[in-house]
Amino acid sequence: MHFKKKTVIPIIDPDEVFLDSHNLPLFDTQQFEGQFEKTITKQALYLLIGTFFIVILIFIGKIFNLEINQGKVFAERSERNTLRYTSIFSQRGVIYDRQGLELAWNNPERIYRQEAGTASVLGYLGYSNESSTGSLNFDPKELIGRDGVERVFNDKLRGQTGIRIEEVNVTGEIQSEYLLRPPRTGDSLTLSIDTRLQKKLYTTIKALAEERGFSGGAAVLLDVKTGELMALTSYPEYDPNIITQGTDREAITSLLTDPSKPFLNRAVAGLYTPGSIIKPIIALGALNEKIIDPETQILSTGALTLPNLFLPEQPSIFRDWKAHGLVNMRRALAVSSDVYFYEIGGGFENQRGLGIANIDKYARLFGLGSLTGINWSYEEAGNIPNPDWKAKNFDGDP
Repeated sequence: MHFKKKTVIPIIDPDEVFLDSHNLPLFDTQQFEGQFEKTITKQALYLLIGTFFIVILIFIGKIFNLEINQGKVFAERSERNTLRYTSIFSQRGVIYDRQGLELAWNNPERIYRQEAGTASVLGYLGYSNESSTGSLNFDPKELIGRDGVERVFNDKLRGQTGIRIEEVNVTGEIQSEYLLRPPRTGDSLTLSIDTRLQKKLYTTIKALAEERGFSGGAAVLLDVKTGELMALTSYPEYDPNIITQGTDREAITSLLTDPSKPFLNRAVAGLYTPGSIIKPIIALGALNEKIIDPETQILSTGALTLPNLFLPEQPSIFRDWKAHGLVNMRRALAVSSDVYFYEIGGGFENQRGLGIANIDKYARLFGLGSLTGINWSYEEAGNIPNPDWKAKNFDGDP
């Protein structure tokens, strides 16, 4: 029997196959066809390990330098440095009159229009003397409204103060800073005041005061249909620019010591006897209480003389501004007869009067002795004397 010898074909690994790219015209070397992997050499491995080792050494060295070598220095700096809140003051809103005329604006300090009669309305700015420890909304270096419109509408005009956080060292030097809250400009304000009327009213009051020898005067002009305040002036006045800027100490001292009291707003804070303005109130009360018929006449000889029960030779004399003769209520109001209203107010001989209690009653019905509600700074209410008031203030004096 004859046996044929079996042929053994050896297994060839792919990486043992050498291809000739010249015999393969479609061979794409850009797709790594025909490329063979190459084992990383020991030199490259040692270089990579060395690089990592150097980086680690650098980090360790930096940490050692910060913690050991300079640790004490940074600890002392941390103790010396502190964070402080610094206010960034906002621009105040502009104040206009009813015609759109600027009365107060910023450049960058507060500037006031130098127009006669406006100071008593606008007021001025100054530092607050109030304490607000721990509040981020207040800074003792901030200028706030101290009088007039600037005071009444301070929160509206002020806007919002910004806050900056500063890191400072023991010498006060800023090491770093951060804006926590930006400032917001205040709202503008349009008044019902007409500057032209204000100026005219002020110059008129000033001329009258100087002519009659008065130390001051005041005037108010209202729109009777709307109740709007068209003009409000007080004489004498001050320059709000001088007070707000605060640099001319001599001028400020002169204003503060002026006996005519320019800072007194006589229109809202002055207290005076009412004068002839009370006569229509007395007339209305007398009619309502049926004290007198409006056509009844009373003789005005120029004075009303009352006997003194304790000193008969020294009677009390209440003078009229002139002798008006016989006057009824209409005529008495027209000529402003003092004697007529003395009699129907307090009574005299056969003429019955309203009396103290009713005078107090009707005066209060017309708002005398109370605040007007104008919401002005430092408004005074005044007083109407009556038996209760006298008993409280003059003990033992009937």
